[in-house]
Amino acid sequence: MRVERIACGDVVKVQVRGRTVWGEVLEVKDGVVYFRPISPAAGWRHASAREIVGHWRKTGGRRGDNDQDHEPVAHGQLSLHVWS
Repeated sequence: MRVERIACGDVVKVQVRGRTVWGEVLEVKDGVVYFRPISPAAGWRHASAREIVGHWRKTGGRRGDNDQDHEPVAHGQLSLHVWS
């Protein structure tokens, strides 16, 4: 896996010593990816490029024509629209 393409906020799947750990990337420094595991019980908090087996990039949401009648969502905020 190429570490240069991984950015903060992305999700990685790491396999270390036969264990699989999922986590959100906090920092990429000197070829090592530091992440926050989704399960707090996981013992690993960093991985090399060789140990990363999956990567999902965090991207912005799609903007369509029907989004004009909704309020803009602040960065980091989720919105839930309930249809009645």
